[in-house]
Amino acid sequence: MNARLKEGERYEDLQYKGLGIIQSEKGFRFGTDSVLLASFARVSRKDRVIDLGSGTGVIAILLEGRTGAKLTALEIQPGQCDMAARSFEANGQDVAVVEADMRTAHELLGRGVFDAAVCNPPYHSAEGGRISRKGEAGFEGAATHDLTCTFDEVAASAERLIKFGGRFFLCCPAERLAEAFRALSAVRLEPKRMRLVCAREDKPPYLALIEAKKGAAPGLIVEKQLVICGADGSSTPEIRRIYHMEYE
Repeated sequence: MNARLKEGERYEDLQYKGLGIIQSEKGFRFGTDSVLLASFARVSRKDRVIDLGSGTGVIAILLEGRTGAKLTALEIQPGQCDMAARSFEANGQDVAVVEADMRTAHELLGRGVFDAAVCNPPYHSAEGGRISRKGEAGFEGAATHDLTCTFDEVAASAERLIKFGGRFFLCCPAERLAEAFRALSAVRLEPKRMRLVCAREDKPPYLALIEAKKGAAPGLIVEKQLVICGADGSSTPEIRRIYHMEYE
């Protein structure tokens, strides 16, 4: 481990190709959804990919490590940008970190310059439940509630940044799936592939992984449901593969 840590931070081993991530011990930390989205996204080494609302950079770290694609991590919170940049440095990854609001990022980066975008957006509406006080000053709760960007704004931001035919990968709560589809279709991002995620086979889906394509014709492929745990509570073989636990 060669990470430059600051007070109140810890370095976590991602158990994949020696990669790790710096996170605040008290701040918002990445979850299973980010790992699943990084695995779901189909990008290649030749692609330019932007991670919208990158946070501390876990999706960018995993995507770059798995595919070798040229990643840009876009994040509005300066402290998160700093942690992400130091994680990329520790991993020896050439990932650009851009501190900016995704809603105006096209003014800085240009329109239609990326082959793909990926985003794990805030899951809850600003009116939905108690807002967490975690986060940097001025951005408390922004990681979980759409205080700085709604689904509509996330979709519009992705549409401006990716080229015609470009792909947008995102996840959302299953209960907000209709809202996400409406936001995507409104800006010519046609949902083309979806996979639902459930905690166990006997539980309803709680998460949707979505791939949309800019300018595509309608037509959605629904993939086999992804199950997190078996009946005995242990991780399913596919989850063990996604988390690179095959050899434990």
